[in-house]
Amino acid sequence: MATKAAYKRLTREYQNIQKNPPPFIVAHPSESNILEWHYILTGPPGTPYENGQYWGTLMFPPEYPFAPPAIRMHTPSGRFQPSSRLCLSISDFHPKSFNPAWEVSTILIGLLSFMTSEEMTTGSVSATEAERRVLSARSRWWNATGGGTHVSSVSGVTPSSRGINNVKAGDGGMKFRAEWPELHQENWKWMLENRIETATGQLRPDPNTASGKCSPETSALRRRPNGSAPGIGAVMEGGHAAREVGQTWLQRNKIWVGLAVLFGYALISRLSQPLARNHLASSDASPPPGCPMHASNPPAIPISVPETSGACPVRSTDSPFFVPPKSTPPPQAPQAPPALEAKQSTLSKLNPLNYMFASLSQDRAPNQTQDLPVDRELSTIPRGDTEGNWEYPSPQQMYNAMLRKGYTDTPQDAVEAMVAVHNFLNEGAWNEIVGWERLFSKGLWTGWEKCRRGEETIAMDLAREEYYGTSNATPPPRLLRFQGRPQELTPKAQVLQALGRLYPTKFGSPPPFDRHDWYVMRDTSSGPKEVRYVIDYYSGPPEPTGEPVFYLDIRPALDSPTAAVERLMRWGGDVWWRASGGAVRNNNGN
Repeated sequence: MATKAAYKRLTREYQNIQKNPPPFIVAHPSESNILEWHYILTGPPGTPYENGQYWGTLMFPPEYPFAPPAIRMHTPSGRFQPSSRLCLSISDFHPKSFNPAWEVSTILIGLLSFMTSEEMTTGSVSATEAERRVLSARSRWWNATGGGTHVSSVSGVTPSSRGINNVKAGDGGMKFRAEWPELHQENWKWMLENRIETATGQLRPDPNTASGKCSPETSALRRRPNGSAPGIGAVMEGGHAAREVGQTWLQRNKIWVGLAVLFGYALISRLSQPLARNHLASSDASPPPGCPMHASNPPAIPISVPETSGACPVRSTDSPFFVPPKSTPPPQAPQAPPALEAKQSTLSKLNPLNYMFASLSQDRAPNQTQDLPVDRELSTIPRGDTEGNWEYPSPQQMYNAMLRKGYTDTPQDAVEAMVAVHNFLNEGAWNEIVGWERLFSKGLWTGWEKCRRGEETIAMDLAREEYYGTSNATPPPRLLRFQGRPQELTPKAQVLQALGRLYPTKFGSPPPFDRHDWYVMRDTSSGPKEVRYVIDYYSGPPEPTGEPVFYLDIRPALDSPTAAVERLMRWGGDVWWRASGGAVRNNNGN
């Protein structure tokens, strides 16, 4: 029952709508319940819904205007699921975002605007423009006949004017007729004038002429082939039939073909990568490129540089870069040519744990004009080979590594900021990996019990475990080794780039600027297990304050069926939780 405030507000809004009706919108409250409103949206010109008659309801709570209504559209449109609650910022799915200043007309204008867009939400469906035009032409027939069930009895459906929140084909048009008697008569008159079969919504041939002109609405009906039976689902079947007329098998199944091509492309990309990822192919191979710490193979920088007359004559002895002058060594006998010396392979210079040079110099580089700190920051990432945590490189090591990679134009005054960003991104990546491990380290079933309640619930559960200290029950993961591969796009990144070329407005984005593979030791009930994680680093538009923005896409690599199931569980569980209204149920339960 409506409160006094809600009754006065809705009464005033009904008067305002009668005086100044919004374009393409008609609405009124039910005679028996002012909280139950019925609306008719007329499809705007220039859209697939042109001249369509879309009937729906707004169910206001007694606390209105301090709480939003439940929004439904009963007439099939190809845009919304008939009689399903719609998740909009103006609906009861988001009560906290509702503004009490919004009126009924504001809500319906927002609904019409959302309907003519392509944004998806809970309660919306995908359809082609042809399907929507067919449904628009059949909307008046559907409203008047309840989807053709005015002449047939449907099992399990009893014609009644009640149950307005679950209007579907099968009520014989009783609910529409009870709320819109004048429109109901006009619709029946329109069907008779245009020779529309009331049981099926199809055009009856004119016995007086072989061909004739018909209205734009009925011309869409003429394109629909025969064959759909009356009753529940006749509208949607007609839309699918209209889509498939004159189309080849490839056109009718283009979505499935596209998905098969993308899957095959990702599979081929995965299989075409080297099987042995943890070792180099030969001793003469170059180390894989990576972040600045994953050094490449340009000539190494000399560790010590002889003092010259052009060097700075004053160097503080407190500086970590202070090098005592060396006396000129006495002449020595000619040495053997370098070619006769034993050749040291690239592999022997690399640390097998992270594919970077085992020792990066802390010495000042040639032509370096600014002192850089040599202190190394300890990370929060546990090592898998020894006790303790991994250490981040110092700014001086970072600068030397970048010079070794050939980046000679690196500003020396920006190196410290680069190290800070480097460390920040690695800490964020590790936190994400720890989140994955907490979900699935105890098995797939335990992971599904958490994933099936959505990402928001996962975050709350993890925060609750941290607060009560129960997260220590799960052994923390450890990082065994890592590898930078910025020149090799992951299969997912390749698919996204391909989609960006096909659909630039929706998927267009620059490729990731870096890629890491992190090998993590997971403690399971059956013993330690190595899991590889793939990290794609993306840069986004900077903040208004000028601060850079980065996005990290972190997931287990598809090295095993278990990893594929883990990714499917986390993505599918969140989608199902939101699509089924789990977040709303959770909020109501709280």
